[in-house]
Amino acid sequence: MTKSSRILFCNCAYYQIIPDDIKSKILAALKDAGVEFEAVTDFCEMSAKRDPLLKRLAGEDGIKIVACFPRAVRWLFHAGEAPLLQEGVKILNMRTRTAEEIISELLDGKSTVKGKQEIKVEEKGDWIPWFPVIDYDRCKNCMQCLNFCLFGVYELSDEGIVQVVKPASCKTNCPACARVCPHKAIIFPKYAESPINGDEVVDDKGEEQKTEPEINKLNQGDIYEIIRQHSKGKKRFAKDKPDIQQINISRLIEELNIPSEVLASLSPEELARLKNESKGENRE
Repeated sequence: MTKSSRILFCNCAYYQIIPDDIKSKILAALKDAGVEFEAVTDFCEMSAKRDPLLKRLAGEDGIKIVACFPRAVRWLFHAGEAPLLQEGVKILNMRTRTAEEIISELLDGKSTVKGKQEIKVEEKGDWIPWFPVIDYDRCKNCMQCLNFCLFGVYELSDEGIVQVVKPASCKTNCPACARVCPHKAIIFPKYAESPINGDEVVDDKGEEQKTEPEINKLNQGDIYEIIRQHSKGKKRFAKDKPDIQQINISRLIEELNIPSEVLASLSPEELARLKNESKGENRE
């Protein structure tokens, strides 16, 4: 890792949401220009682990952060207990902009892209940092995510505010809680679709009207019982007869985009906890 400066670069090492050639061009241009910058493996991982380095980075005035969607980056820092300054921070989005545009802003237009160079950052670890972060500018504390989450990721703070307390309990590639949030306040920075990926929400009213019927339909059955039955057979759908369990599993997979392997991979401990939660034994 290079010496700390006002340019911060996220390698987003765990997912291929940003093409490697864009990342390598930007890193090579920074190195060739001789400017100081700091390259980190993954802001999501740092946020989940509340890496103390985040606080040092967040305290920098006039920094430029090369990462993904600005809304996702800001709330990742917030989730890592290192909120960014409100002013003087520029976030450059590698998911929507070209390497040339970003390099021009980083170097004030004084440099062009040179030959590809290899710049190494830390190797990624075993855990894939897939978890939700909450946009508290949009969150209304309706607790829909808390009530729906299948894996105990959310809890209430002492002040009664919903928060993410167990990011590692979230199941990789499962965005279900974000899909049932009526205010589009939940972000999965590594997700493909907007606005769950941290992109700006364009149509607030339309999104809320669209989400409410989905929640009502899904709540017609006992979701926890459905998941338990589904997990026992380790199959996506039962082959005997169409019933309410089949219909709701289909909705979970297709409407909420819960991967079938996530439903099939629940451990006995998770199933026991889900059983208790479905009976309201773990809710205050």
